[in-house]
Amino acid sequence: IVLLMVLLCAVTTGWLPRWMIQTLEEQYVQVKKVDPHVHVVVVLGGGVYPVIDDPVSEVLSGTSIKRLLEGVRLYRQLPQATLILSGGGAQVQQASVGARLSELAAWFDIPEKHRVLEIESINTEDEARVLKKTLNHAPFYLVTSAVHMPRAMRLFEQQGLHPIAAPCDYVYYWKGTHQDNLYLPNAQNVAYVSGVWHEILGLIWYKLKPTKK
Repeated sequence: IVLLMVLLCAVTTGWLPRWMIQTLEEQYVQVKKVDPHVHVVVVLGGGVYPVIDDPVSEVLSGTSIKRLLEGVRLYRQLPQATLILSGGGAQVQQASVGARLSELAAWFDIPEKHRVLEIESINTEDEARVLKKTLNHAPFYLVTSAVHMPRAMRLFEQQGLHPIAAPCDYVYYWKGTHQDNLYLPNAQNVAYVSGVWHEILGLIWYKLKPTKK
């Protein structure tokens, strides 16, 4: 019972989740100044509700929207850059993450000729393998959530590609006026632990399994 109580306190208060998340997020730094020699920005999708008729701003997850905004920020600083929007996961093409990201990118007046869709993949490993043909060996900015970046970088590098990490969507849950989330037990801390374990186990799994090319 004592061990269970200790474990419960560890996952419901914020000290352990914050440390785990920072361990992943701090492996790469934000891109403050772009390299003008890079001409491709890859945005990895972060989830979408597969609904066609509703507005794109409603069906894209907050994670997907934040990733797209970072991709647009980088794109704006790179003249004539290509914005690759990645993510499948829907039976209907128009409802895929990549298609919905492209639809939202159009709101920012990004020309269609500068938007490339990847809608075949169902996970990050697929995205790296499918995009290999498009990316070839040129360097590119890889945009995804900071906590997801270590796994994404490893998977793209395993394909012989040359990604430049452009992390975003940082977790600010325990900062500023929300520091009480560190010591007051709550369900959100448990959710963060679950998400981090997904990333850690994914890193271990992809390290052990043979690489698909």
